[in-house]
Amino acid sequence: MTLDGLGAWLTSLVRRRPRAAVAVVLLILALPASAAAWNASRTAQILSLDPDLLPEQPALMAYAAPRGRRSFDRHCAGCHGRDARGNSSLGVPNLVDTDWLYGSGKVGEIETVILYGIRAPHPKTWKLAEMPAYAHARPYPREPALQPLSPGDIRDVAAFLLSVEGRAPASDASRRGSAIFAGRGGCYDCHGADAHGDPGVGAPNLADNIWLYGAGSLDEIFASIAYGHAGVCPAWAGRLPPAEIREIALYVHSIADRPALIKGRGA
Repeated sequence: MTLDGLGAWLTSLVRRRPRAAVAVVLLILALPASAAAWNASRTAQILSLDPDLLPEQPALMAYAAPRGRRSFDRHCAGCHGRDARGNSSLGVPNLVDTDWLYGSGKVGEIETVILYGIRAPHPKTWKLAEMPAYAHARPYPREPALQPLSPGDIRDVAAFLLSVEGRAPASDASRRGSAIFAGRGGCYDCHGADAHGDPGVGAPNLADNIWLYGAGSLDEIFASIAYGHAGVCPAWAGRLPPAEIREIALYVHSIADRPALIKGRGA
């Protein structure tokens, strides 16, 4: 019913049943307050529970996830895209593939990233891992013992990573790269001896053929090793209400490995 139609109906009701019209008007006036009270109740529930238990609460998820989607579109889609698939040319993570750079995809872990960011100007930000630039004289200034690698060394490490993923056979180059990875390159220290990474510090898994930067070509791997990476995610603590941050975390959790939820929303 349009506003004009509602007005005409109320005018008619006043003429026919004045008392009923007054009751209807009072009910209409009370609706916003009732909706606000209901929203406040839902928000209180969402904030009071352990965030990792909320996915087991269908009613709360049905309330929070759509609200989180709207907030995601306003605050996060500028980098991650409205489809949440990220941007590999900029190193923006895909959020729907269940390959988590930080943590394992629990709501609380996602919320922590949103709250404090990655390498953001916040004392609680996640900043334990940075990819050194091995083509520089000092690949990682905070680790002066780390030595640069020659272009040939970097190509050998790239060949080793391609062999770890099973996309290239073992070769003399990959064997040399394996020795560098496990030795003087120090790559194992973040990525692990098996190259499976460490989600506790945000070191990517290098053996799963999922790449944060690029698509994993030899040239792209070479560039990552040579020039390094240190992506940034802003900290939203103090900028968004706690409930809105949790709703975004719940939305991101809900779409991981469930692209049908966002199908057709556009990039």
